[in-house]
Amino acid sequence: MTTLRLRLVIGFLLVSVPAMLASAYVAARLISNAFESNVEQWLGETSRYFKLQVREATLEAQRVASVIATRLETVTEDELRHPTIIENDLAVLNSVGYDLIAIYTDEHEMLYASRSIVGADALPRRTVQGIFKIETDGKHYIMAGAVQTVKLLGKTAHVIVGTWLDDQYLGGIKVVTSLDVRLFADTGAGFEPILLTHPAGAARPVPQAIRDKLESGARTIFDNEADEGAYRAIYTGFRGIDGKLVAVAFIGLTSRAGFFEQIGRWRLFVGIFLFGSALAIIVGVAMSGILVKPLRALTRGVRSITAGDYKQRVPAQGGREIAELATGFNIMAEQLGKVQALEAELRRRDRFSALGQAAMVIAHEVRNPLGIIKTSTEVVRNRAKLGPSEDRMLGYIIDEVRRIETLVRDFLDFAQPKEPSKSVFLLRSVIDRVASFAAPELAKRNIALDIQDESNGALISGDPDQLHQACLNLVLNAMDAMSSGGTITASLTVDDMQASLTISDSGPGIPPAIIGQIFNPFFTTKAKGTGLGLAKVQSVAAAHGGTAHCTSREGQGASFTIALPVAPPNALPGSPPKTDAGKTDARLPS
Repeated sequence: MTTLRLRLVIGFLLVSVPAMLASAYVAARLISNAFESNVEQWLGETSRYFKLQVREATLEAQRVASVIATRLETVTEDELRHPTIIENDLAVLNSVGYDLIAIYTDEHEMLYASRSIVGADALPRRTVQGIFKIETDGKHYIMAGAVQTVKLLGKTAHVIVGTWLDDQYLGGIKVVTSLDVRLFADTGAGFEPILLTHPAGAARPVPQAIRDKLESGARTIFDNEADEGAYRAIYTGFRGIDGKLVAVAFIGLTSRAGFFEQIGRWRLFVGIFLFGSALAIIVGVAMSGILVKPLRALTRGVRSITAGDYKQRVPAQGGREIAELATGFNIMAEQLGKVQALEAELRRRDRFSALGQAAMVIAHEVRNPLGIIKTSTEVVRNRAKLGPSEDRMLGYIIDEVRRIETLVRDFLDFAQPKEPSKSVFLLRSVIDRVASFAAPELAKRNIALDIQDESNGALISGDPDQLHQACLNLVLNAMDAMSSGGTITASLTVDDMQASLTISDSGPGIPPAIIGQIFNPFFTTKAKGTGLGLAKVQSVAAAHGGTAHCTSREGQGASFTIALPVAPPNALPGSPPKTDAGKTDARLPS
């Protein structure tokens, strides 16, 4: 086992075992907390169900009180004097489950009562519904009911209907056997239990702190240590029609040993520790062998990148994480290579820019002496009586001066390029114009120009003259590369938003050693070349938002491609700018 593998195994032990112990503890706590939250939510739902039953009782009492009030509005004086019929109707209602039905006036006169009511003068004199405190037959009751005010033979009377909130009415909640439900009512001597779903156990009174919170406005209170920790419980308050607390409901769930307490034993944690340690050792040994190999490859790759070899790549293997790391390394190496190429290109451009500025200054300085030399030579040649040999020598001087002037003009055109005068036209028109212009020279050199148009009439936006000159430079270079004749192929293609024009020749190709320099200004392999032709091609392509590049295999010819963005879909083709053949910048060798 190597040192790295041993460290990996120890690392697995140090990381996995404490993490598993901590995870077990956290998971247990989370489960316990979730259990507590669910218990609170369940008890809260039960409490709302309890309140809903009471609310339904008050609404039903209100409907019955309204029916009785409607009946009383039609009663006659004779019926009131002999209320047997009305009493029979009320007795029927009383028999179907209403514990109290009474009719009384504002003058405290009790016209009818199904039960004798102590303190009847305290009954409300308005329409209201809710919970009432009623004393009858020597007992205190909490009643869910309603009072309806009615006009009875010109007098104001009130109808009260209600149902006791006791074991008989709320006994349906006993079906939930897992819950302990208690209802404490204010009977005047404190809050006493009037409903117990588990009467076998002693009902502890409502804690004073709970009562104080409910009386101060709290609707429900959750206590996870109710009855000295025996219950998790919800306390719910009920208020009477006067807004005071009249009853408290206790809904509790027995607190037994929770989940966390069951698993929180030392032997379980020791078992987790031993199992985790053994698993970590096995996994560490297995994973170390898998991890070491790709890590070594990554190490070699890093060393290569440090040495400047940005072409180094590592295989993306060794598991998902290591594969992602290897992929990231490869992407980094590729990006570093691009950055290096971009940096080199920027340095090259800065260098050529400085060289171009220097050439421009020199060209400006040279043009004036050249003009003087040319003019002086022509004056001497025209006025002096020279022999044939002297006249021929002066002719040579004039020709060379003209050639130098052409070279200076080329330098200045490259150093100070003109802005493209753009219009929308067919890409095909560029090569057609070049083919027409170069036709005599092509025929003279026994070279055929084959145009393969797959551009589907692609439109481009550009300067026709500049693109014509760039394409003509490529055709001229192809002609120079085929001294024994042959075929130049011009291919036009379009792909998505880019149109391409490729000029291919069947010459000897470009040596790999110099193919990276052919677009550099002033680089040439011709005896009389200036080295600006391909540099102009690349400059024109860049000015049109495109690119120029070359592919070549030595002995199999070369291909130069100008890729340009196509014109917008709504662009309309315009007429190509008119050119004067005598003034065009295109020049063929004589």
